Amino acid sequence: MQEYILRLCKELGRQQLWDNESRLLLAVSGGVDSMALLGLVQQLPPEWKPQFAVVHVHHHLREESDEEYRMVRDYCETQKIAFFAEHWTEESHPKSNLEMAAREFRYAFFADMMEKWPATHLATAHHADDQLETILMRLVRGSTLKGISGIAMSRTFGRGQLVRPLLQFQKDELYQICGIAGIPYREDSTNSELTFTRNRYRNSIIPLLKVENNQASRHFGDFSEDLQDVLTVVQPVVSQAFRSLFNKVEADWVLDLTGWKACDVSLQRLVLSHFVTERLIPAGQLFRRSQLTAIMDLIENQSPQKQISLAGGWQARKRYDKLTFLSPDSVRIDFSDFSEQLELNKWVTLPSHGRIGLFHNDNAVSKELPLEALSVGITDESALMPFTVRSRHSGDKIVLNKNQPFTKKVSRLFVDKKIPDEERRKACIVTDDEGRILWVPGYAQSVWLSENDKEQTRYRLIYIK
Repeated sequence: MQEYILRLCKELGRQQLWDNESRLLLAVSGGVDSMALLGLVQQLPPEWKPQFAVVHVHHHLREESDEEYRMVRDYCETQKIAFFAEHWTEESHPKSNLEMAAREFRYAFFADMMEKWPATHLATAHHADDQLETILMRLVRGSTLKGISGIAMSRTFGRGQLVRPLLQFQKDELYQICGIAGIPYREDSTNSELTFTRNRYRNSIIPLLKVENNQASRHFGDFSEDLQDVLTVVQPVVSQAFRSLFNKVEADWVLDLTGWKACDVSLQRLVLSHFVTERLIPAGQLFRRSQLTAIMDLIENQSPQKQISLAGGWQARKRYDKLTFLSPDSVRIDFSDFSEQLELNKWVTLPSHGRIGLFHNDNAVSKELPLEALSVGITDESALMPFTVRSRHSGDKIVLNKNQPFTKKVSRLFVDKKIPDEERRKACIVTDDEGRILWVPGYAQSVWLSENDKEQTRYRLIYIK
């Protein structure tokens, strides 16, 4: 047993996971992994032994869950270890994505306990065989570079750090620890069921690798550490490039394609992977390498306007020299069927963005308007009220040019001005009582309007984006 304790102490020092001043929560399920971790922490020498407590989640998913809960509780009571448990009751279980929901519930409880206890660290019992399984699964599935680097030894979590001190320990060593120290544990009966992807790797593929080399899991751990070291070294360069190329606009992200094309393709891939991994996809959501390739293909596509759907309801939209990553909420915005009559001296709030109003000229001039406000006067009595603001329709035409009046399709106007598709969809149209288009705010005005404040006008239309 002393050999394993010394190995853990060496790992704690090498990785600087915690010290005796830390406050540590141990996530203990009752399996051999977490019970071995608990036993090792109990026997740490004073210079490495922090104040610690146990957290346990009773998922109510298996018959033996009750037995596991009682075993961990009773062990902690006997050993005089602080014990905190939470129940995920059956009525709270979703009908699909049960594993993901269970994980989210578990880690939400852990984060809450880190605040309440309070703790500086949460420790889980992920080990070398878990690392091997994870790397293989992500390689086969097609993950990002960070994904195939595997499980990190530590990362930020809640108010402190999530640490995995057993990543250098193989599974059979954890059985030996529990056997030597007489530590109880319970086997999860579902571990042998091949319906779960990880179990198929664990029971069918990993044994074959260990026949070739019984140190395979340790070598995969070395690979993970080496790759994570490389990523750490290049991260400052990638982060700087990311900040220069990407701009956050509310919930969306905009990539400057002009600056992007000036970068080496290797840096492009790393920056895009950083964006997807760190900024775009919420924790726990899958984002496969194939989507990174699809984004690169979208950028290189000769079409000036094109879009693709991404994981989690996001969408990548290419519009000339910009690539916008729209959040799920932005994607859902629809301004295709809107119409509202303008009442004198009142604002109308637009569903896409901004507001518009029709005012007596005196009232309009007296208003304190932002610099970006657009304002036009109505100069021709033939523009009949009431006026209406609406979304754009197919076939819309506007009469331009006072000296030589001619009609132009609004769609053609947008093409000439190289207006992106989503901006075209958000554009509003102001018409008079006969349906004639008076104004397309920000893009065009008809012969019946004037931007000249000195020109005698009775009414004024104001648009604030």
